[in-house]
Amino acid sequence: MAELGATHDGSESGEKVSTVAGAVLTTFFDALAKTDDLADIAANLKKLVLADGVFAEPAVRATLFPDAP
Repeated sequence: MAELGATHDGSESGEKVSTVAGAVLTTFFDALAKTDDLADIAANLKKLVLADGVFAEPAVRATLFPDAP
């Protein structure tokens, strides 16, 4: 049974699933990347959250504030 809000590309092997949350986060990170001072941070956050699947507060904090002790 498919998740509510999930879309499928139709292929049986290696099926890619895109959720509404993933689409919203992708749009958010892409818009954030257009801000001059936040472009690098947006790219790092996008990788952390969407590619690596990490949404834990310590990891997000370390990405947002890389120079903090």
